[in-house]
Amino acid sequence: MAEIVLDGVTKRYPDGTEAVKQLDLHMRDGEFVILVGPSGCGKSTALRMIAGLEDISDGELRIGNEVVNDLAPKDRDIAMVFQNYALYPHMTVRENMGFALKLRGMDKGEIDRRVEEAARILDLEPHLERKPANLSGGQRQRVAMGRAIVREPAAFLMDEPLSNLDAKLRVQMRAEVSRLQDRLGVTTVYVTHDQVEAMTLGDRVAVMRLGVLQQFDTPRELYDNPNNLFVAGFIGSPSMNFFPGQLEADRVQTPIGELPLDDQVRRRLERHDTGSRDVVVGIRPESFEDADLSDGHQGGYTFEAPIDIVESMGSEIYAYFGYQGGGPQSEELRELEEDAGAGEVKGMAEGSRGVARLDAASGARPGQRQRLWVDTTKLHLFDSNSGTSLTSSRQGTGAPAAG
Repeated sequence: MAEIVLDGVTKRYPDGTEAVKQLDLHMRDGEFVILVGPSGCGKSTALRMIAGLEDISDGELRIGNEVVNDLAPKDRDIAMVFQNYALYPHMTVRENMGFALKLRGMDKGEIDRRVEEAARILDLEPHLERKPANLSGGQRQRVAMGRAIVREPAAFLMDEPLSNLDAKLRVQMRAEVSRLQDRLGVTTVYVTHDQVEAMTLGDRVAVMRLGVLQQFDTPRELYDNPNNLFVAGFIGSPSMNFFPGQLEADRVQTPIGELPLDDQVRRRLERHDTGSRDVVVGIRPESFEDADLSDGHQGGYTFEAPIDIVESMGSEIYAYFGYQGGGPQSEELRELEEDAGAGEVKGMAEGSRGVARLDAASGARPGQRQRLWVDTTKLHLFDSNSGTSLTSSRQGTGAPAAG
């Protein structure tokens, strides 16, 4: 096991394009770290530099206490699990898992011991003599993981290993990957485009955008205290609602009403001299509730809005509501909408649309107006120019302003 440190690591291609820019990450020994972000953000390039599959243009990469910039992949003591399983179809599960050890000239008895131990951990013992064509997708992915485990490396690198699985199997495999990493305690770097995977698997998560690290923090901190608009919009499902706002003394004027600012939010705002009263107001869908069901909730703000779409999830509903005046404009928000394919959900011809996550007992119905309550203690305010959070209680590691 070993810590992995990226110190100002940059990947620059011959045409001058920088896929990764001055990346600083310190991954602790035994930690499960997720690299997440939209397509083209540089997360896979960063992983490939750690693996030695991409040259490092600038900066220093250390695995353990050794600088490995110029080491070949085979000399870095890492094992990689790819998106495609890359199994040899003519070999059995046993042969696939032990093949790399066989190439090393390892004793057959030791190979068998390692393969059988990995098969026991991964519940592959009944399948050791079968070939990949006779396995399910989940079983093939476990074989690929087993091939990495038997090498007993200092670190695992995983490049979107679950993306080829169907939705139900992905949920199951997420739990298995988490259990496996916890049991082995090996430093693991895991790349995914899926923020739900990132939030459920990682000890810490590095959110990237356009080759630049936006925030490196625990899942809880990313959710509660995003550093900027991009992180706030990328983390959370459904994603955070954003409204244009204008600060006015102890409240903020928005298209859904004049929202009061509680003492804690005001104290955080005082730390920032924005030079402008224009802000972007972020409200997570789960900070709303049906006003008829919000009895007992203290404070907050109640407003009425037309309901356009209602999605029933069984235990809760997602109610999409319209408001007049249009949403905030920023490059970060446009990029998030394009990545999510959500342009048709966010915009309306006569205004804009938000989403509220309501109790299943809500009476919200499409085509009707509904009284909604919002918890104003959970407001997120962002600088309208830089996108930097004005209300985060702390700044995480590696957290430039958006933009």
